[in-house]
Amino acid sequence: MSTLSELTSKADYIASKNNHLKSQWHSYKNSLVQAITTSNKKVNHEFICSEEQDIRFMLFNHFAVSIHLSDDFYSQDVVYSLNMAPASETSVFRTFAHAKLSEDGLLDGTVDIRDKMAVQDHYLNKISAIYQCLFDSLHNNQPIQPQLEKLLLQD
Repeated sequence: MSTLSELTSKADYIASKNNHLKSQWHSYKNSLVQAITTSNKKVNHEFICSEEQDIRFMLFNHFAVSIHLSDDFYSQDVVYSLNMAPASETSVFRTFAHAKLSEDGLLDGTVDIRDKMAVQDHYLNKISAIYQCLFDSLHNNQPIQPQLEKLLLQD
């Protein structure tokens, strides 16, 4: 049976680890938002405010992308999802990519979350599949929604 002192020590450790991870998440969010909003790259998307714990960007004034930590306690899983609901309906975000955020401030083991340009490049790499899907659909004169559905099924 654990003593109050042991439980307190364990609780402090758990809280410290979780708070540190949340701090890393906030650093990542700040780096990404700053990189995207100050970028001169013309990728046709903009930052939009969200009432949730996520970051959201609007692609081509139509497609909403959400980036958030998985809901699990102490989750290091960064989830990238796309809203598949029509504009007049409640959002339905579906996952299209993941990344791992480590306590040491790295995304996928290589990208320093304090390096805004590296964070931006990582993000653009994650969403490139959406751009490719849109491009292919338009280039081949095919409906976009079914192609996006196929993309989301690959996750």
